[in-house]
Amino acid sequence: MATGGTSAVAPIPIAIRETVQNLGGLTLLCETDAGFDARQIGPRRSNLGVVWTDLLALCWEGEMKWRVMVELGGAEGVLELREVSVGECVTGAYSAETLGLTIAEGKKTLAGLQRHLVQAQTEEHCRSRRRCQHCGAQRPLKDMRRRRLTSLFGVVEVRAPRFGPCRCGVASRRTITPVADIMPDRCTPEYERTLAKMGALLPYRRARSLLEEFFPLGDAPEVETIRQRTLHVGARLERKAVAPPTFAPPTEAQSIALAIDGGHVKAVRSYQVRSFEVLVAQVSNDDGKQVVFSSMPAEADRQAQQLRGVLHNLGATPRTPVTILSDGADGPRALGEAASVGPTQHVLDWGSRLKPSKILKLR
Repeated sequence: MATGGTSAVAPIPIAIRETVQNLGGLTLLCETDAGFDARQIGPRRSNLGVVWTDLLALCWEGEMKWRVMVELGGAEGVLELREVSVGECVTGAYSAETLGLTIAEGKKTLAGLQRHLVQAQTEEHCRSRRRCQHCGAQRPLKDMRRRRLTSLFGVVEVRAPRFGPCRCGVASRRTITPVADIMPDRCTPEYERTLAKMGALLPYRRARSLLEEFFPLGDAPEVETIRQRTLHVGARLERKAVAPPTFAPPTEAQSIALAIDGGHVKAVRSYQVRSFEVLVAQVSNDDGKQVVFSSMPAEADRQAQQLRGVLHNLGATPRTPVTILSDGADGPRALGEAASVGPTQHVLDWGSRLKPSKILKLR
């Protein structure tokens, strides 16, 4: 206790001292009459890009406080220390519910770490792009704007300066926005892929609620946003699928089996207008590799090119025989023949129901 207007700091228990030394570079706070007295135990490392957790223990209040710090360093070697998140817990009331981080604390920590990393990376990129590649001088600053990046770990707002052309007039004579170059879609590719995957597997509203439950999205995307991004990714995959192959198949297959069938999904008369047809194919080569392909003839106008790309990735060449298994209907059989670049053989499967792998073993 403090006497005579002075403050006394409680001694640090040996067990706590040893624990902190084992953790390395942590800070112990002890309560005094004048406030908190910080004492550092163990060496504090200055490695580039270090993230650590400080143990802040109050000696007689029965509470433990912690904070997560991130140490950032750029190409110039300047280190900057930033606080990511802080928390506290009562040491005398430990239970399974109070151990570790909660979902809310974890989301807050991830969001804070993402914010500091993105801001530091964009600032470093802007400093690098401002320097003229020809003369090394600094480009003049035209104006300063704001730009938002949406990610799975929160929405981060960064400064987006615009730089005018260098006075030397050699390297570039146009205004540049370095931040726009590295975030053209204003979202990370991982965020877009996750939204598309969840939107393809679940109803859009359900996908939105699940993402908001486990990720610190900040402003959760609207249902229409998830739908539009899912369609955007699907259209990009379709363009990639119909593009002509620019490389030879990794290994030429000796034979390929293509089992294809079609069916109709009936409309619900209470709120749907029409039914639609779906074609599903299972393709396998002699190595046992299998790929499932599906399409809607009413919407996919280049499904033959898409299926041809699947055959190409499985090793199909103009010399590779393709066995088509179908029930004899013109639509599925015609699609398989149009997608094959090599010789084809048709087998009726409505009676035998043989799998493609068994057909390959019989050949």
